[in-house]
Amino acid sequence: MPTIYFIEDDQSIAYVIEKTLHNAKYDFQWFQSGKPFFEAVEKQVPDLILLDLMLPNESGLDHLKQLRKDPKTVDVPVIILSALATELNKVEGLDLGADDYITKPFGVLELLSRIQSKLRKQKVHHKLEMGNLSLNLSTRETMVNQEKLVLTYKEFELLKLLITNQNDVLSRDQIFSVVWESDLVLESRTIDMHIKSLRQKLQQANANVSILTIRSVGYRMINL
Repeated sequence: MPTIYFIEDDQSIAYVIEKTLHNAKYDFQWFQSGKPFFEAVEKQVPDLILLDLMLPNESGLDHLKQLRKDPKTVDVPVIILSALATELNKVEGLDLGADDYITKPFGVLELLSRIQSKLRKQKVHHKLEMGNLSLNLSTRETMVNQEKLVLTYKEFELLKLLITNQNDVLSRDQIFSVVWESDLVLESRTIDMHIKSLRQKLQQANANVSILTIRSVGYRMINL
């Protein structure tokens, strides 16, 4: 059964959320502030997070930024529940990495529908596979023929991007934008070194996939 964490300081709203999750038979934990929430995340990463933005003496957006910087929670679905209802508020939350935005007051059925939708998508995208290579997006484990392949954070992100777009050639600019989260073109050696290291690790692990260089264009993942 999926586990859901939610941060909400309003007890009346928290009660509604609790009843909704309980009736839907989800495991859940309620937190009124960020500190106990992040302590719980360190012990167990939830399958989905419901996040209030206006909390006493702290910002839900800051919590969202922290979640998206942490490799453990970077891909965990986050649904914002907030009384801030302007288009600007919604855009800001979604741009910072939220998967959905529900304004208060909200209907119980709508909340449950949005939760189920995000959990279904998370289950579908839980793993990426190509040839004998498999990436678990929740645990960030990479396997070749059921043997673990140790990658750095950037190598994992690079491999994930290449497999997700295996039918396309990715330019250096596209790779920098996604993996390094920057529009600035870094030293060409930066990407060359990561591609070289990733190729060597795949070859040593007997992966039947590799990274093809398309001269003057970019890179593409191929089956061997």
